[in-house]
Amino acid sequence: MTQSLADESCASFVHDLWQWVVAGARLVRFAIGITCLASLPAAHAADAARPVQVLIINSFSRENSPYEVFAAHFRRDLAQRLKTPVAFYDTSLDGARFEPARDSDAFVAFLRTRFGTDPPDLVVPIGPPAARFYGLNRGRLFPGTPMMLAVPEERVMRGIELGPRDAGTVISLDVPRLFAHILEVLPATTTIAVVSGDSPIERFWVNVVRQETQTLSERARIDYLNKLSLGEIEKRVASLPANSAILFVQMYVDGAGVSQDHDLALTRIRAAAAAPVFGLFGSQLGKGIVGGPLMSEVAAASKTADLARAVLAGEGGAKPTVVRLELAAPAYDWRELQRWRIRESNLPDGSTVLFRQPTLWDEHRWAIVTGAAALLLQSALLVALLVQRSRRRRAENEARRLSGRILTAHEDERRKLARELHDDFTPRLARLAIDAARLQPVTAGPDSAGGAAMHEELSRLSQDVHGLAYRLHPTVLEDLGLGDALHSECERVSKGQGLAVDRHIDALPTGIAPAVTVCLFRVAQEALRNIVRHAGAHSARVSLAPKDGGIQLLVTDDGVGFEPRIGHSAGLGIASMRERVREVGGKFSIRSEPGAGTTVQAWAPLAGENG
Repeated sequence: MTQSLADESCASFVHDLWQWVVAGARLVRFAIGITCLASLPAAHAADAARPVQVLIINSFSRENSPYEVFAAHFRRDLAQRLKTPVAFYDTSLDGARFEPARDSDAFVAFLRTRFGTDPPDLVVPIGPPAARFYGLNRGRLFPGTPMMLAVPEERVMRGIELGPRDAGTVISLDVPRLFAHILEVLPATTTIAVVSGDSPIERFWVNVVRQETQTLSERARIDYLNKLSLGEIEKRVASLPANSAILFVQMYVDGAGVSQDHDLALTRIRAAAAAPVFGLFGSQLGKGIVGGPLMSEVAAASKTADLARAVLAGEGGAKPTVVRLELAAPAYDWRELQRWRIRESNLPDGSTVLFRQPTLWDEHRWAIVTGAAALLLQSALLVALLVQRSRRRRAENEARRLSGRILTAHEDERRKLARELHDDFTPRLARLAIDAARLQPVTAGPDSAGGAAMHEELSRLSQDVHGLAYRLHPTVLEDLGLGDALHSECERVSKGQGLAVDRHIDALPTGIAPAVTVCLFRVAQEALRNIVRHAGAHSARVSLAPKDGGIQLLVTDDGVGFEPRIGHSAGLGIASMRERVREVGGKFSIRSEPGAGTTVQAWAPLAGENG
């Protein structure tokens, strides 16, 4: 007995000792842990700080929620406005099938289990079903957490109490205004088809529309299609009579009990519709609705995020903050207006038309401006060039007329001078020569040789004056014509200059203008003079023949020739020949090569340029 007590006492001692050892080890580990925690940097402690928890309760699932655009912008805007990290917890009621009496307890239990003893810092119910659910069950969930009601309709908020730390952005659906807008844009409308689903919330809104549009029955017939399946609705809107319109309210569960995607249902109805489709939300613009004064989810999300930040910062007053959202200024889809031939003059004042197809000017404005500027510049340059060309032509014509007048005056002066020499000086010199011859017998003697010399000198002078008069203006040109005058000139050069001149003159037509006759004769005369002075030729050939309705003159030689140099001005003789031919409207050219002689070619019309 004593031994047993001793053993028990020993065992008890050992056990107590072991307990002390274990407790000491735990104390050591705890001390080490405290030391390690104390040595962590402040940044690590900040990273471990609890983020702001925001619970978002959406009325519908993301797949068919008209509020998903709002929710996405709200999350982004609130995260940007908060100075601390934020954690969003998203859940949805699936409001299209949510029955409050049947499903509220289960959903409350789900939320309480999810957050346990760490409630969220802010609860944001989005849309009417979520606002209704949370407002009625708040006491069983998070009574100490502020609430931010997001875009519920005022009719749904009846019976929901807000605390001083709460806030809300609410909308008021003006049903008569929706229908009045349709009738303003489409004044001839006689039928309006209301497209909606048949879930509890959708039936609620159908009843609201029925009650608030009773006064419109005299103006237009209103058909409610909520009891039809989506396929049946498509057939109905496809067979609407003329002067109809469609108001797409919402579509979560159709009349056959089938869940529908909200945007997909709108797309199918728009594709089948025989009438314009109107809607409620700004996000529907561009997806098939005509447009109008719509609720802008983006603007509503921005305002709701502002209020949510203020609520989290504790900036609220003694009363809850409620902001009523206004519908955006009317906006319309240009493509739908064109499709249904809706005149823009029917749209309300201050309307905006979006998705307008850019015109050629809109797409290529700068290219058109640049091209137009270049075209104007080119046109200006072209006009300037044309003006300059016209002025140059006038100057050339004036110079040509002046040159013609000079040549004509020159030729007239030569004719007058030749006539004076021929009719006055030549006879007087001839008489002096005759008188000198008569004086020879009288003065016989030592000075008789001087009288004979005087007679000879006067005879030669008379012949020279006669030749000069001929060169100045051969009378044979007027008396016998161009052919004989040219024949005579060639013979004169052959005898007087020792140059063998071969002549080939064809029968010429009658009616050659005097100016052409003088022109071709002077060209031949100048060409022969150049051959005698510069060519060193042994022979020359002059041909004159009709050609191409005019007269062609060719003067060739076997002289030394020359090499025409481009850019060098011609001599006075060549310039005179070219000017004479141009004056009568003819063509002039010179061909020459060193050692191969020269060919002068002149062609002139029979009547000349001036007829």
